[in-house]
Amino acid sequence: MLDRPAHLLHTAALLDDPQSDITRMAIGTLSRAGWEPAVPALVALLDHTRPTVRAEAAEGLLRMGGSAVSSLRHAAGHARPDRRSRYTDVLDRFTGDGRSDRLTEDGRKRPALQ
Repeated sequence: MLDRPAHLLHTAALLDDPQSDITRMAIGTLSRAGWEPAVPALVALLDHTRPTVRAEAAEGLLRMGGSAVSSLRHAAGHARPDRRSRYTDVLDRFTGDGRSDRLTEDGRKRPALQ
């Protein structure tokens, strides 16, 4: 039997599986476990060819919470303009007000300037 880190490491290898159901299962497992080493791979899956995988990756990143903010911002800053919204849309869902610029690095809302 595998210990938790070994299990999650082997599960992360399934993120590259050609079957989208396997990839989605891996996303769910890793995000529910809150395994931060998977965040960059989950962010990369926002650019997957299958919409179901992209949607699961977005939900997984939201479950991961603030640990995903920095990676999402980095990806959005380096994304092609036609794909940037894949990252900023997830960032905006953290705040719920469409203003991802109000997020701090730990995912909390930054107070509005007065």
